[in-house]
Amino acid sequence: MRLRTPLSAGRATSRVAAPAALVAALVLAAPPSSSLAPPAAQAAKSTAKKKPKRTVEGELTRLRRAGSITLADRRAWRATYRQARAAVRSLPKRSTAARELQGVLDNTEDMARRGRISASLAPSVFLTLQVNRDWWTSRPIPVAGSRPTVPGSPLVWQYYVGEGLQIQWLGTFGLANALGTTTNPEKLAQQQAIGDEALRLASSRAGGPSWQYLFDFGGGAPPWGSGMAQITGMQALTRLAGRTGQAGHRTTALRAVSLVRRAPTSGARYKRPAGDHILLYTFTRMRVLNAFAQSVSGLREVALSTGDAKVGAAYVRAERELRAELPAYDTGRWTRYSLGGANATVSYHVLSRDLVRGLCKALEADAVAFAAGQPVPAGVAPPPAAPYCAAAERYTAYLQRTPNGPGAKARSRAAGGAATAPPPREEPTVGLADGLLQPGPGESPADR
Repeated sequence: MRLRTPLSAGRATSRVAAPAALVAALVLAAPPSSSLAPPAAQAAKSTAKKKPKRTVEGELTRLRRAGSITLADRRAWRATYRQARAAVRSLPKRSTAARELQGVLDNTEDMARRGRISASLAPSVFLTLQVNRDWWTSRPIPVAGSRPTVPGSPLVWQYYVGEGLQIQWLGTFGLANALGTTTNPEKLAQQQAIGDEALRLASSRAGGPSWQYLFDFGGGAPPWGSGMAQITGMQALTRLAGRTGQAGHRTTALRAVSLVRRAPTSGARYKRPAGDHILLYTFTRMRVLNAFAQSVSGLREVALSTGDAKVGAAYVRAERELRAELPAYDTGRWTRYSLGGANATVSYHVLSRDLVRGLCKALEADAVAFAAGQPVPAGVAPPPAAPYCAAAERYTAYLQRTPNGPGAKARSRAAGGAATAPPPREEPTVGLADGLLQPGPGESPADR
């Protein structure tokens, strides 16, 4: 398994569920000790020496013999794999294009060796291989971290150096949510196309449909899942179903809650004394404030809009744990990015402030609805909003304390014009995707 430098990813939400600035802000954190291969991967390599080597073509044959895939799929995917290998040999040695395409081939072959290419995951695996084969043999090198438009695909793809172009599910579902806020027919058609492709590419994990990442990251070997990306996908499909009445999208969204009801490394549910923390990644128990707050907000929305009992129960347990954890992220001067970690960067701090502020308002609205006999998430009396409201006020006050210092202008803008102080120490800005949903040149965050 190749271990890469931690990469960045982005958050996804909608301008309906949170302020527009949040659509461009959320960043997933890289776990510590990213230079170490996970024990599971080490064990797999050790075991591989004793067992017959699994190959990509061999795995396709095995799936075909089991009746899990069609003969046409086996032939098409085998051809894609062979063409990708031939393309690497045809590219100039040590060129960026050769390195990137080889990186995607390495991921594919590594998953095959570990027996991780299932019938449900194969469509995503070979679509990724095909997109990279076509891109690196005919198109210019994109900017690192950028999201080039892939012809014919409604998904968000991102360029991760050394990993090629990869489906960014969090960005994809965030885009779908943003598109759903308009009445533009073309954008609505784009939202529909994303939903349809998400259904086609949903793979089985933790007992239900999931949208998995297919590249090495922070010590996690592909395929791996993200609790926040999964919940954002549930939001996107539920909203689409609400607009179109398509039962398939709603059913898939509700079944997808299984990922946040199962423990890692299969799922993203980390049981704690007060409730459940929804993990950013299925391969690490690192707990991140902004990601957890966004996950709680997303579960609340889906529970309220669908009335589903399992989603409602997941929301109740996650909200209880977030409420219990909240003080531990507060240093008295700033917020921590992750539990027990260093201080957040300014953008993370502001994001956390905005997310807990959003929960403050949402729970206040739930209290009013409950008093009036209207539906509320999980059908139970909503918890008090006060802890979130107070936290949001403290986080804003931290931004406004000192008028001068490094980065004061950026902090001033974040605080709404007040001069601000730098945090005493900041968490490095690394993660499954630093800047995934950051606006591109000439683009505003609202465009997302």
